[in-house]
Parts: sequence; C-alpha cells; structure tokens
Amino acid sequence: MEEMEWKPQDADKDYIKELIRRRVRNATVGDNVTFIPANPVPSVYDDSNKKVAVYTRVSTKSTEQVSSIENQTKYYTEKVSKNPNWDLQEIYSDEGKSGTSIKKRENFRRMIEDAKNKKMDLILCASVSRFARNLKECLEKVDELRYTNPKQPVGVYFETENIFTLNPDSDDAFQVHAWLADWESKNKSRRMILSYDQRICTGQYPVADLLGYRHTIDGQLILQEDEAKTVKFIFLAYALGYSYKEIAEILTQKQRPTLKGRTEWNSNMVRSITKNERRWGDLNARKTVVVDYKSSKVVKNDKIRDAAFVSQHHEGIVSPEMAKAVQFITSSNSKLSGISELSVIKQGSLKGFINVSPYWNAIDSELLYDICKSAYSDDEFAQLQHKVNIFNGKEHSNVYSLNYTGYEVPYGIYFMNNSTPNLTITNKQFKMNKKCHEKLGYCEFIEILYHPIMQTIILKATNEETSTAFKCRTENDNFSNKITSPIFCNSLYENMDWIKDYDFKFRGILRKRGQEKILMFFLDEPQILTGKNEFSQENQVQFIKYKNNDDSVNTFGMDYSLRKERDKLANNITENDIKTVGEFVENPKIGKLPTKFEIKQELDELLKVM
Repeated sequence: MEEMEWKPQDADKDYIKELIRRRVRNATVGDNVTFIPANPVPSVYDDSNKKVAVYTRVSTKSTEQVSSIENQTKYYTEKVSKNPNWDLQEIYSDEGKSGTSIKKRENFRRMIEDAKNKKMDLILCASVSRFARNLKECLEKVDELRYTNPKQPVGVYFETENIFTLNPDSDDAFQVHAWLADWESKNKSRRMILSYDQRICTGQYPVADLLGYRHTIDGQLILQEDEAKTVKFIFLAYALGYSYKEIAEILTQKQRPTLKGRTEWNSNMVRSITKNERRWGDLNARKTVVVDYKSSKVVKNDKIRDAAFVSQHHEGIVSPEMAKAVQFITSSNSKLSGISELSVIKQGSLKGFINVSPYWNAIDSELLYDICKSAYSDDEFAQLQHKVNIFNGKEHSNVYSLNYTGYEVPYGIYFMNNSTPNLTITNKQFKMNKKCHEKLGYCEFIEILYHPIMQTIILKATNEETSTAFKCRTENDNFSNKITSPIFCNSLYENMDWIKDYDFKFRGILRKRGQEKILMFFLDEPQILTGKNEFSQENQVQFIKYKNNDDSVNTFGMDYSLRKERDKLANNITENDIKTVGEFVENPKIGKLPTKFEIKQELDELLKVM
C-alpha cells in the first residue's frame, strides 16, 4: 500500500496526543475529594419495606383455569405474608382474558394506574406470558412502571424467568422472554387456523351450543324442545308483523330464558336469532375469521380462509321457506308488516291482475309475469298475448272495417292537468298526487294491482287486514303521497324497457261501480320527465326516445283501435270485479309457506304452552 505523504499540519495532531498522555499520567485524587458509590443493583429480595401487588391471569373460564387462578392467588398470598418486609397491597386478576391485548383486561389497566399513583413498589407475576403476550405492550407497560415516577419506580418480578425489571442486567433476558411470549401467541393463532382448516376439510365442523340446540362431542346439534318454542315464536311473530322490540317485550314478560339463563330480552338478541342459519337446519362453518390476533379483529370470511356450507346438516326448528321469508322481510322497507302474500285474480274483467305490496322485496319482473300467466289457460293466454301485440303494433288484427283503424288519437297525457289524478313512477318510488286520494274517498289504506302483460296498474281503496295494503294517511291525517319501492319500480322499468334516467307520469282513469272505486293507469301512455332542459315541454310528451330499444318515437298518439280496446277494458269492469279477491299463489322465491291465517293459528297455540 502506498504511504500517505506527511504534511506539516500533522505535527499539531502529534502534539495534542502527547498532551493527553501527560495529563493521564499526572492525574491524582486529592485529599478534598469524597468518593460517592452508586446504589447496589436493585434486588427483589433486599431489606427495604415494599408494598407488593400481584397480577394473575388465565385466558379461559374453564374448570382447569379457574383452579389455576385460585392456586396462584393462594400461593402469592402466602408468599407475601412470609416476607417480613412485604405488605400485600392487592391481587389483581383477569379471568378468561387473552394476553394479546390490554383492552379487555380491566384489572390489569387498573393495576397500572394504581402503580402510577404510587400505591405499590413491586408487582409479582408468575411469568412474562401471564403479564402480556404482546411484545409492544409488554415493553411499554414495564417502561411506564419504571419511568413514570423515577424516584419511586415500580418493578415487576417474573418468578418463572427470575427476572426483575429494575435490574439493568435483566433487560436483555426480559426482552427475549417478552418476544418469546409474543411469538408463542402468534404461533398459537397459527395452530388454531390450521386446526380449523383440517376440521373443515375432513368434515368435522366446529359447533357450539345455542338457544334451541346442544352439541355433542362428535359435532352434532341436538334439538331442545322447550328452547325451540322460543325460537319458533320469534320467527312466527316476525312473519306476522311483530317488530323485534315487541317480540323482546313478550319474551321478557313470559320470562323465557336465553341460552345463559337470562330472562331479559332486547331487539338485538331477537334479531340475531333470525339471522343464524342453524335455526333452520343449515350449517355455515367459519362465517367470520380473526385477521389480527393481537386486537382480536373479526371480519366476515369472504374467502379469506377455508369455509364450508352444509345444507340440511341437522333438524331445523323452522322450515327453510319460513327462514327465507323472514330474511326478505328484514331486507324490505321498514314499513312492511310481516310477510306480504302474493295473490292473482283468476276471473272477471280484472283477470290476471296481481296484488303487489310495494314494500315487498321477494319479487322481480319475471316472477310477476309468470304469476299473471298462471291465471290463464294456454289458449286464453295466447289470445291475450295476441291482443297485446296488436295494442303494441307488433301484430295486425286482420279485421277490416270502417272503424278508423290505422288512425291515431291523442295520448291521455295530453288531457292531464292539476285536477287530474296522476301517478309518477321513478326507479325508486311512486308518487301519487292529492287527486288520487280524493278520487279514492280519502281512504286510509290503498293496494296496488298490476297486470304485467296488459301493462296496467290499478289503485284501489282497501283496509289494514289486506296483506298487500300500504298506509296513505299519516298520524296527523295528512296524505302520504310517496311510497319507496325500489324492487317493484325496477321490475316495472325492466318489463316496460324504460330508460332509467327518466321518470314517468301517468293519468289516472276513475271507474266507480256502486260503492267501489278504482283508478287505472296505462303504462304505455307516459309523460316522460327528463329533468333536463334540452327538451321542450311539448317534446317531453311525444318525441323522446324513452325506451332502451325504441325506434318509433315520432308518433302523435296511439292507434285508434287500441284506444277502443283499452276503453272496453275499463268500461266492462263491474262492482263484483272490483270486489273480487285474488287467489293466494306460492312465491317461487320463497317456496311453500302456510298462509298468514295459518301462521297466526300456530302462533296462538304456541303462546299457550310458553
């Protein structure tokens, strides 16, 4: 290696070094100096008097763990009493609490606060893992105890590891053991995940006791007859329109016990029972997973880890059909009162019209079409479809006469004004004007009848007992004109092929027969409400392309023959037609259900034995 060239300034460095050597060689301790030694290394067993606290913890409430915490309490009570310099301040215990977080360890947090307030000098703990399994929290809390009150620090003595945290020589060992406790906790979490994976893959699904069932060692759920009555009552009552709160009040009044023996119920407890698939015989294993073992954060298992769904795993308390109906009630508008039964009129001028609740979610456009079709024989339906195709211009009638066939007459919307009853449909709600209410005699309840093939809606006054009725008067006796109904409205948009950016307004035609009244709205005669300025009011009526597949928008009105057929439909309605009640039909989205009357009978019988 090439030597560096010596420079004159290097002479100053050599001189300074020589001065340092002389100062060290000549240094002495004078007679006026008093040497002050440091305190001895802190020891847990020194002769000083100490106020001693004890911390004990077990992670579960099992019989073995209860025994463990009692043994720890007895052991440390005797241990402290045998040391003449120790005075037992308190034993802090957390039973059934994980060491991965201090959030749920109430007594641990209280002990730390007491230590900050100088209520103790020493904490005894069996091991580092009993104190904390979270490395970060373990180190933080030990430092808090050591430095919050520097003149009176609180040390922790871990007996298993023989570590005293005020002894500096123990720092490295303490940090290693704290890390090992954290690692063991993480490893335990991994073992639990693997155990669940193995059990699911081998068909050994984890089950636990729940109200109505007890589990066996081989993973079977055995129905408990008396508890099952409570569960069944909840489903039946909710299906009939009782709220969760009302059901909870009845169960509390009847002193029906929960799984843990409590007799006080609330809405959330009732709701959770209707959401658990095990109540109708299915098993959804591993619905949730813990994604952070330290914070115990639980999330829905959306394919995060292996899961399994087992249909008909065990005997259900209620039928799957009843469970489906209850789930549809929950997802429907809060104004819905229990199950909404579908019915279709099978005779008279209103044949094929379906009674529809606007709040009921268990419908779609295809279902409504099929129910309407079920009211007709094959020949009748073919004739009806042919007539509708003529109405829509898709077929010709082959009837030649001097009845102005081929001529157009204005749409009814041309004659609509503020004194005309009208109905506005958006993709989320209905809106009736006050004239609708007036024409229907200011009734309190209204029902909707819908014919998806004839593309007609009827509003009809009814009573509260009607399954599909909705209230149109508020408590202050005001008219409630808006009905939120996204599912039914979207079904209309699909059936009519309407563009969803637009709203549609329709003129109502009143038909009064005796004491009965109805309002008819023909859905192929809309006023299109664009909500935009690029269309004039005139053009809003007749020249807007408002269907997704519509090339025939430049028309003045509707075919004259269609108008005659439409008027014939409206004029032929009789009082008996309006009074005709639809026949109950099974909802294919749910399956076979008893009628509301049958459900009520079963509920009444159940109440007698609860």
